[in-house]
Amino acid sequence: MGDFVQNTILPAFMKFVNTRGVRAIKDGMMFTMPLIIVGAVYLLLFQLPIEAAANFITSLGIVPFLSHGYTSTFQIIAMVCAVGVGYTWAKNDGWEPLSAGVISLAAFLILIPDYVGTVVAAGEDGVMAASAADSISAAQASIEGVEGALALTTPGLNKTWLAGQGMIGAILAGLLTGLIYSAFMKKDIRIKMPAGVPDGVAAAFTGLIPAAVICTLFVVIYGISEAISGVTPIELIYKWIQSPLQGVGDSLPGVIIFETLIPLLWFFGVHGATVVGSVAQPIALMNQADNAAIFQRGIDAGLSRDAAIAAIGQDPNGHIFTEAFQNCFQAISGSGITIGLVVFMVFFAKSAQMKQVGKLGLGCGIFNINEPVLFGTPIVLNPKLLVPFIIAPLFCNIGAYILTQVGFIPYTMGVTVPWTTPPILSGLLAMGWQAALWQAIALVASFFIYMPFAKSVDNDYLAMEQAQEEA
Repeated sequence: MGDFVQNTILPAFMKFVNTRGVRAIKDGMMFTMPLIIVGAVYLLLFQLPIEAAANFITSLGIVPFLSHGYTSTFQIIAMVCAVGVGYTWAKNDGWEPLSAGVISLAAFLILIPDYVGTVVAAGEDGVMAASAADSISAAQASIEGVEGALALTTPGLNKTWLAGQGMIGAILAGLLTGLIYSAFMKKDIRIKMPAGVPDGVAAAFTGLIPAAVICTLFVVIYGISEAISGVTPIELIYKWIQSPLQGVGDSLPGVIIFETLIPLLWFFGVHGATVVGSVAQPIALMNQADNAAIFQRGIDAGLSRDAAIAAIGQDPNGHIFTEAFQNCFQAISGSGITIGLVVFMVFFAKSAQMKQVGKLGLGCGIFNINEPVLFGTPIVLNPKLLVPFIIAPLFCNIGAYILTQVGFIPYTMGVTVPWTTPPILSGLLAMGWQAALWQAIALVASFFIYMPFAKSVDNDYLAMEQAQEEA
């Protein structure tokens, strides 16, 4: 089995992970992480779950400023993603990357509407009321059957597509820009400035020809999309690519596949979180941004914090599998949820090797780092520990998914925490006491899941150590 995985499966996985496109997506999306974390802090501050603290923040009069900070950070991650993907592609190919990043941003903005749809209708009292829509097509759809209603457009940058809803469009814009930009550089199709011209000026002219070609290409795509379908390219991408992709990743089978592949790849010595994350993280980020937008709409409509969170679960665009869900349940104490094994090794193991590795892994495990345990026990290529290594995270994630689905654990509202945040604290900050409670239960359960298998490994090591002493 080991030979089959090493010689057949892993080469295919690694070939996929190391393709230029996947590397550009994985590394380029990291540019969004500071904005996501900072924006989540703003969101948490003006929507604190503790009523007394929330009232205090409100009394200071800073809620509008915190809200503005949130919308100006978390709600532009698609724009940043477009820059990051194009920048990373060019950088990995050895070219001046900033020009590619800027061109990617322009390409992405060409894909989205330059207007905001508005529905205007007269109420029963004769007063005209207006409500915003994502696009003119959405505005038209929302007034069907409403007598006297009008669908209007207002020029402006449509912010609906600047966050999670436009993420796949941003990724595609970055990939296509990076590909074309690098091709132009390789063919040396660029304007060359004479020696002595400042580097900044020379770099601007270097990117002029690819910028003209790329932007023109995206304008043509925009024109064809509007002419044939009547909607913008970003709307088609969202309908035909992004929504189905998010639906698959957000399903329980999708979560099970992710949580099985991560420990399975680790078992063979491959960083499972990195490989699976190249596919799962973009989906999780898009889902997180969708939830944040739904929550914000609820708050803007005057709903309470709890009601706005509940609205996420009732909205067809609400998601369970998000970045916060990943950080809170996927790898608490590290991939495979190995804290149960560590506790056994520290307090119950009889062999010197297990005790020593447990002591090394305990401090790291608190911050969700478990490489010392994976390679020191080892779990890697140790068939006796493969079963609990897969079962423990499946128990945690399937339970969290079902508990969210039935309404016990709240949906994530956009608040996320760094993956190194200790368990229980991460659940409390991101989703509330319910998530923290389930994390605690999962950590305790991991001990009992690992215990019978760990005892067997411990007995093997103890017998080896006793044989060495006798020799």
